[in-house]
Amino acid sequence: MKPALVIRWTFAALANTLGLIGAGATQAQDYPNRSITMIVPFPPGAATDAIARLVRDGMSEILGQTVVIDNRGGAGGTTGSALVASAAPDGYTLLLPASASLTMNPFMQKNYPFDPRTGLSAISFVAESTLFLCVHPSLPVKNVAEFIAFAKQNPGKLSYGTSGVGSGHHVAGELIKQKTGIDMVHVPYRGGGPAMQDLVAGNILVAFATAPAALPQAEAGKIRILASNRPKRDPELPDVPTIGETIPGIGSVSWFGLFAPAGTPAPIITKLNGTLKTILAKKDVAEKFKPQGLKPWYSTPAELDEFVKSEYDYWGKVIPSVGLEPS
Repeated sequence: MKPALVIRWTFAALANTLGLIGAGATQAQDYPNRSITMIVPFPPGAATDAIARLVRDGMSEILGQTVVIDNRGGAGGTTGSALVASAAPDGYTLLLPASASLTMNPFMQKNYPFDPRTGLSAISFVAESTLFLCVHPSLPVKNVAEFIAFAKQNPGKLSYGTSGVGSGHHVAGELIKQKTGIDMVHVPYRGGGPAMQDLVAGNILVAFATAPAALPQAEAGKIRILASNRPKRDPELPDVPTIGETIPGIGSVSWFGLFAPAGTPAPIITKLNGTLKTILAKKDVAEKFKPQGLKPWYSTPAELDEFVKSEYDYWGKVIPSVGLEPS
């Protein structure tokens, strides 16, 4: 290639790059100019739904546009997550999933529809929650040791409800089964809300549930919380033991984040990240989170992106190691 042509090609490429950057910046300045849809991949009543409703008003106020929550439950959060992964990358369709929807489901469900590491653009963590092992009050157990003993004396008679196949709830139940040798029947629901409704009604006697679903029912005496799935006891719930205190090797943190489709312009991601940072720093938001058993958690997009990849790799090894196969 002749020098003059090289120079012209270089300037053309540079101009094109600068044009794309300028277009992205202009798009971010105009964004948003219409309502935003936030997909919650679980039915109402689950932790994701509670979190979305707590941050929606703040986002609407700061961005000057309505944020509409669209509950799209199914397949442990996969249905709604896939919907966002295939949406236009323009910042008008967002996803607020539970961690398992992106880091466990791919190893628990056949034909998982996209790669969570590349199919979404991370914006920020939003909150962390606690997963509880809960039972109906009619079950004559008050701690994990008694629960294991009862299950061993009554093999196959207990059914445990979860928010779906591949959910963190499901993995927790299967890990307990694998480590203790007890026999329980998994009953997947379309979300944590419906599972909790059946537990309260006594249609199932065991369920795993996040704090927003479990704490109000426990305080009302409608269910009994035996333990949390956290690595260590929550300082705000010091009387609630962890499952790992009785069954070593079990414990993880349930987290929730905000995502956009892959390819969403960086300036829009930056604007949404800054919006969340402002919301999560407000004292009244933290106070509203607390009764739900939630804790605000802000991060950069890069931090969330790296966390998703690391958890994806971790559960990709753990889940097959305990004999769980995609179904």
